[in-house]
Amino acid sequence: MNLLCNCLIDFMKEDTQKQLSEKILEELADKIKHNQQLRQKLEPFNDLPIEKVVDAIIDQFNYLLSGELRDLIIKLIENEVESEKEIKLEEIPLPERTADLIPEVETPIIEEKIPEPVASEITNESIMERYGTKEHFPTEPLDIEFKASDWFYLLGFCYAPDSTGHGIPTKKLTLNGVDGTSKIILLDYGDVRFFIHQLESSGYSKDNSGKLNLTPKSSVQLKYEHEKTINILRSEEVLVAFPFWTVMQNKETITKQIEDKYVDILRSLIDVHDAVEWDIDVFAFDQHLIEMPVITSAGKDRVSTRESRHPVSKVRDAKVLDKLLFKEKSLAQEIHSQLLLHATKSKIDFMIRLDNAFMDDWKSILSSRYTVGKDKRKNFFKSVRSIQQEYEQYKLMLRVTSPNVRITF
Repeated sequence: MNLLCNCLIDFMKEDTQKQLSEKILEELADKIKHNQQLRQKLEPFNDLPIEKVVDAIIDQFNYLLSGELRDLIIKLIENEVESEKEIKLEEIPLPERTADLIPEVETPIIEEKIPEPVASEITNESIMERYGTKEHFPTEPLDIEFKASDWFYLLGFCYAPDSTGHGIPTKKLTLNGVDGTSKIILLDYGDVRFFIHQLESSGYSKDNSGKLNLTPKSSVQLKYEHEKTINILRSEEVLVAFPFWTVMQNKETITKQIEDKYVDILRSLIDVHDAVEWDIDVFAFDQHLIEMPVITSAGKDRVSTRESRHPVSKVRDAKVLDKLLFKEKSLAQEIHSQLLLHATKSKIDFMIRLDNAFMDDWKSILSSRYTVGKDKRKNFFKSVRSIQQEYEQYKLMLRVTSPNVRITF
């Protein structure tokens, strides 16, 4: 009897799955039939045998629904369903809670947990929220003429608000790129939006392969502008950032690279959406800080020696150097305290000590990992942007990375 019941249940499941598959095919066929953009894309095939065109498309369709590509589609749909559930939850008002969330930071804390931040509403941070039609930054019509000799700086990419991009830039942001003059251009390709901007090649040297080069002096400021711009974009977008000085020549070269790595690009967007661990590295530039009145008032320069694990490129008055290091340590502690407000856990890997030395390059003053829930992530990244603005006079560079997100381009 039990065997008969089990067989009947299996048969019913199989029949249900078959009916659902047929329903999907019917819905798919109907949408394909009425899709004007798809109809236009099929026009180049008009002179070919219809049967062979259909067979070729079905073969590619079968490939799309197999292996990793199928898993990516399933993941995207699951994220969209999850997003819709979260949006419904936003309509339910939550009772306000109060809690003292400001931790006192006297010395570096290696591992700590803090209470959940106050929540009066749910912040939806799923991928598919970014998949809507909302533009998060002011835009302008594109008035740029592109040439084959153009060089572009690639900042990063996110999900496109409108998934109809064809790799043709259509508008630009009012936000400048890392060079401080070129406006950031939006290049949408399929479901992905790329943030790029032009570079004036005459301002840079070239290596033997013809790629643009940076001098050590020029890279100092550009590194700061790179991270600053990335932090602005990340405060509103679920962003995958490119490493510093990712440059390519010719817009068509960029489009070809996107085509070749499209699956990896989608996978990295899913990874960044799912990430809850974030590494924050804070860097200071000694030469800038030591010229500020708050430091120079400590005394005049004179020769001194100091042992450190860092190479000493300039020697300074011991009293001035002590004040510099104390200020850098205070800044690191203040920033760590602010970031903790939006994290459930943190682990400090490094915080500057008072026995460090003067450096001629960007020097790490804080390196820490923060665990941030998806619903707190937007506030966390907005806090990073606010910190960047709050400490603008100190020219601190904040670099945000995730150990789970890696892509080469």
